[in-house]
Amino acid sequence: MRYIAEKYRSQGTELLGKTIEERGLVEQWVEVEASSFHPWAYNLAIHVLFASLIGITPDPKVIEESEANLKKVLDIYEERLSKCKYLAGDFFSLADISHLPFIDYVVNNMGREYLIKDRKNVSAWWDDISNRPSWKKVLELYQAPI
Repeated sequence: MRYIAEKYRSQGTELLGKTIEERGLVEQWVEVEASSFHPWAYNLAIHVLFASLIGITPDPKVIEESEANLKKVLDIYEERLSKCKYLAGDFFSLADISHLPFIDYVVNNMGREYLIKDRKNVSAWWDDISNRPSWKKVLELYQAPI
């Protein structure tokens, strides 16, 4: 993700930040996604959406624990997004992009949209980033028959 953003930096939206300070915030929030958001969203997706496809039995304890921990992370996001439009500041970045796939699963496939929609600022952020033409194109390509 970082490689592509750097390689094509002069095309389209600046995703890495325009200053060293902005870049630091982008990196910080990309890391938050990887270490604090992704593990819980991933476990939830595996046990709610994909268990039968990969031959495991959904574990209610894992689902409950993942959802509880995801709520804690989203509460932190709610606080952050009360201060700025996007995670790394008032600019759309890789930090926001990194959340799109799993939040899409949470909202549109797992029946747990309340995790996002019950948080005013997280919900507004999600509505903004998920309605970007580039994300709509990704979803269109993902759903297209091969």
